[in-house]
Amino acid sequence: MIRLIIVVPFLLALVVFSASNQDPLDMWMLTYSWKCSLGVLALSVGALAFLLGAFCLWVVEFRQGRRARRAEQQVRDLEAQLAQVRAMLANRAPPVVPVPDGPPVVTPQLNPAGSEEHSNV
Repeated sequence: MIRLIIVVPFLLALVVFSASNQDPLDMWMLTYSWKCSLGVLALSVGALAFLLGAFCLWVVEFRQGRRARRAEQQVRDLEAQLAQVRAMLANRAPPVVPVPDGPPVVTPQLNPAGSEEHSNV
């Protein structure tokens, strides 16, 4: 939205400038010279700047797309490795817990209150 607020008045001013400057003038660049109206020159410079900006944006977009494709491929590879590890863990036998040979150890259990009950006999 902010781009439209900036671009539309600029383009409108450029078109009005081009329409009001139709007289051909002598233009020169180093040793080359030509006749052209100032409005056409302004429109040409604007179009060239637009194309240059579009090219720069395309280069950045190309780099970002290449990075995104690499990242997606890496995610697919990691997901495949994770599936292999999960399959390997699912096929693995459960661990064997050794049973002790001695007598069972009985541990005393405390009251939930944490103290023993005393009975009056």
